[in-house]
Amino acid sequence: MNIGKVLATGLTMAGALMALPSASPAQSLDLYIGPGGPDVQMRDREYDPDNYGSYRGCSERQAIRRAYRLGLSDPEIEAVTRRQVVVDGVGRRGLTTVYFANRPGCPRIG
Repeated sequence: MNIGKVLATGLTMAGALMALPSASPAQSLDLYIGPGGPDVQMRDREYDPDNYGSYRGCSERQAIRRAYRLGLSDPEIEAVTRRQVVVDGVGRRGLTTVYFANRPGCPRIG
């Protein structure tokens, strides 16, 4: 058998395997190696240490953090509804209101 044909077949099979879609896992696996020895932690994808126990919605704490990251100084929660979290703060142009969707990740909606 010719070595070129074997290599071509192997490359074709490797390319076919790379083209297959991959499913994302529902959990993540973290391995920490420190002075106390190795530590393995499995956690859900939606785990948030700041909002442990509540996987639904945007917490007030998360909304304040997001507002700080957007450049608002002294942000305060103005209102929390089923659909949105409203945060007021001082931006570069004065008083600014930011609206976040009340769902995981606090996406900005206005």
